[in-house]
Amino acid sequence: MMRSGPRMNISTISRQGLLVFLTAALLTGCGQNAGDKKATSTKDADSSDKPKESEHTSVAVLPVVPVKEMRLDRVFQLPGELLAYQNVPIHAKVEGFISYIGVDRGSVLKKGDRMIVISCPELDQKVKEAEAKVSAAQASYEQTVSNEASEESKKVEVNAKLESDQLTLSRLIEAAKTPGAIAENEVDIEKKTVEADLAKLQSIASEVKAAKALVLSEANNVRAAKNVVKSLQSMTAYLDIRAPFDGVITERNVHLGSIVAVDAQRRDEPLVRIQQKDILRLVVAVPEDCVAGLKDGQVLPFSVPAFLGKVFHGTVARLGYALDVKTRTMPVELSVINKDGALEPGMFATVDWTVSRPYKTLFVPSPAVTSDLKGTFVIAVADGVCRRVDVTRGQSMGDQVEIVGNIKSGDLVALKATDELKTGNKVETRMATDKDMQKAMKKSSAGGE
Repeated sequence: MMRSGPRMNISTISRQGLLVFLTAALLTGCGQNAGDKKATSTKDADSSDKPKESEHTSVAVLPVVPVKEMRLDRVFQLPGELLAYQNVPIHAKVEGFISYIGVDRGSVLKKGDRMIVISCPELDQKVKEAEAKVSAAQASYEQTVSNEASEESKKVEVNAKLESDQLTLSRLIEAAKTPGAIAENEVDIEKKTVEADLAKLQSIASEVKAAKALVLSEANNVRAAKNVVKSLQSMTAYLDIRAPFDGVITERNVHLGSIVAVDAQRRDEPLVRIQQKDILRLVVAVPEDCVAGLKDGQVLPFSVPAFLGKVFHGTVARLGYALDVKTRTMPVELSVINKDGALEPGMFATVDWTVSRPYKTLFVPSPAVTSDLKGTFVIAVADGVCRRVDVTRGQSMGDQVEIVGNIKSGDLVALKATDELKTGNKVETRMATDKDMQKAMKKSSAGGE
């Protein structure tokens, strides 16, 4: 017998299943419609934001500025060094020892003031020996002069006898013309006497000539001996060392009793060093691009760290007139009057160096010049059409920069050059205002941010 339980009608089950199926289908359809609408909405939004490829991108209004022709006049700050106008290390020229020293570091001297005395007994002895040789040479010279005078006297005597004998001979010859007046033998004897006188006169003349040559030789010996004395005496002058000019002792390396030696190469330390500091040399290494317009007599301001806020002045006095090939700079010296002694040799200085071109060049605001991989350029604008112009950048002068290229004064260029502005782009332009300029300069100084 089967157990009875609840019964389910088949038609009831079918109706319930159909209801569940329809409900699921309805929900699925609603979800798909909502998703399609959302996707369609998103697609429409994306397509509205993205510009059509056929549209031409252009700048609405482009600020422009004119190219100006000006003369470069800019001040650079260049480093320099102050040096003494004269800086002389004093070395010994004669060996000896210090017997007197009257200066020390910081001593202020006038030209000719005694600084050091060196004693050299050997040199004194040499001077005495040389003076003795002069005396001997002088005595020998005087003896030869005396001998020459004696020979000259003999020559006079022989010459007088010759003249007398020649006169006698002439008389005898005249008398011999009268037959029997004198013997022929007397005439011959007198002729022989005259011939002997002539021979003796020639001999005496040779002796006089030799005596004169000896006198000249001895005179040369005396002169040479005196030159030796003079040379030694000039060496003794180096024993007394005096200030060569008005200056200050900045270095002292010897003391009383110190032995000094002569070093031809001057490798040893000097005895003392004296510097002239009432006038200083300000040496500046001027770069190649800063030598334009440089001239003698130009007065330039400078400062030194020791006197913060104080301005000094120097006058361009000596130009190098040539560049150092290693540093590409030209050394220039300024003369600095330093009567009060405030400035010291060796100080570093910062010079306000003025550079002026002797002719005019083209300038544009610095943001108008930019560079990319192809080079440096500006964007010229004419009749609303852009044109890239390659240029060479020169010096800066304030917010203006010097350029050289296929462009002329009065041409308009974009205030802010960018590589987005291509040749052929059409733009609307307006003259840049001060506000535009300030904004462009600010972005340029901030690196274009």
